[in-house]
Amino acid sequence: MLFQPESPRWLVEKERYEDAATSLAYIARTDPSSPEVQSTLSEIRADFVGRHRLSLFTQFRKMGENKIIALRCFIPPFLTFFQQWSGTNAINYYSPQIFASLGFSSTTASLLATGIYGVVKFVTTCLVLAFVIESWGRKRTLIYGGLAQGLMMLWIGGYAAIHPEPTVVPATYVSIVAIYLYGVFFCLGWGFTPLVLGSEVAPGHLRPAVMSLASATTWLFTYVIAQITPRMLTRIAWGTYVVFGVAGVVMAAWVWAGVPETTGMPLEDVKWLFEGPLWVRFVQDAPGGRWLLGKRCATSIEELKKRAEGVRGEGDASDEKIALGKRSAVVPLII
Repeated sequence: MLFQPESPRWLVEKERYEDAATSLAYIARTDPSSPEVQSTLSEIRADFVGRHRLSLFTQFRKMGENKIIALRCFIPPFLTFFQQWSGTNAINYYSPQIFASLGFSSTTASLLATGIYGVVKFVTTCLVLAFVIESWGRKRTLIYGGLAQGLMMLWIGGYAAIHPEPTVVPATYVSIVAIYLYGVFFCLGWGFTPLVLGSEVAPGHLRPAVMSLASATTWLFTYVIAQITPRMLTRIAWGTYVVFGVAGVVMAAWVWAGVPETTGMPLEDVKWLFEGPLWVRFVQDAPGGRWLLGKRCATSIEELKKRAEGVRGEGDASDEKIALGKRSAVVPLII
């Protein structure tokens, strides 16, 4: 991170506009004086007008100023809430016991399996960050990752229900592979994409408060899962995996219908994703969504921006007419 440029939006908030232009130019691999950089810088500055240095209390208060803002503030913490109910920390914290229940009777074997699980997750995260998240998009990684990890949990739950005793049978090896695949699929989607998508959806002037709320949700339910998992494994046994598996499917369904696709979208343009019938735009960007909607589709971002510019232009013209009318009305009185 020492070699990375500072966020241009943070620099704009601190009124360091030249540094912000330099940072944008570095990201775009162009000159700070280029029209693209200056246009983006103008949009960022416009987005911060009247919103500089809002206190944390003010940011939390403004989360409910209208329904769209509230929705944009609600999505990030709900993403991190679901992230924890996928069961990832149940496996992270209790994988030695889980591997032992599958037949790894020795402590060395279960710890070795746990270590390999960590390595698999690390390698997968690097590959996803480098090659997948920008090519697939935010929604696809969350949907495919949620469905796949849910199915892995359901398989493990089914195996544990049929083979409650920790004896090794051919299906045991399939279940062990399922645990590793669960780690792969978690890293594919719900490992870090919720924080990426959440920070993009959150309104710029409220992002610090929204993302602090999302992080707080993460750690709150990390604690909750850590506390209830041993009890679940004791009382409902294989039902524990079924709960997490069903949660994975529900997560994928919610993202499919209730979350926008932000990949490739400038942060200042994300607000347009929440214009018009929301479910149409959200479903349209989901796998199979265009087929389901048929000929119905959401208004393009470019068209929405043109309409907004037209409305502003008409507003300026109306203000000018009003001003002219006032001047013409004053003339006879002066005469």
